[in-house]
Amino acid sequence: MKLTTKSRYAVNALTELYSLQENGSVRLSDISKNQNIEISYLEQLFRKLRIAGIVKSIRGRNGGYIFAQDPFFISIKDIMEAVDEDLDATSCNGQSSCHEGQKCNAHNLWSELNDVVDSFLSNVTISHLMSKTNQDIEVREII
Repeated sequence: MKLTTKSRYAVNALTELYSLQENGSVRLSDISKNQNIEISYLEQLFRKLRIAGIVKSIRGRNGGYIFAQDPFFISIKDIMEAVDEDLDATSCNGQSSCHEGQKCNAHNLWSELNDVVDSFLSNVTISHLMSKTNQDIEVREII
């Protein structure tokens, strides 16, 4: 199970949007500069985030991006799904065909790990993450 750059960048970009949004829409160039993410990569991510209804674009002179919904309701899982990220600890993608078409001995372990990670990421929102920026988010408080 590995978290890709795509998910990390998407979450970091949205936390930056959260930090900068008080003054209205936020330009990708500002997020790019502050997070050190290539603007072309941000454009790809924000296109997917826009299609998923997480952000919306504002056109015009003061254009940029804003959240399409309250960040209190946007989970890290929502973001990962929007950018086509699928964390899966099983080698069979949950199909029970890990070993020569059969369920491997550790299948249930990896499947349960998926459930725990899924629950954790579903319960951490952008607002929650930003309210805890200087504190550790404890898994026990989420699950």
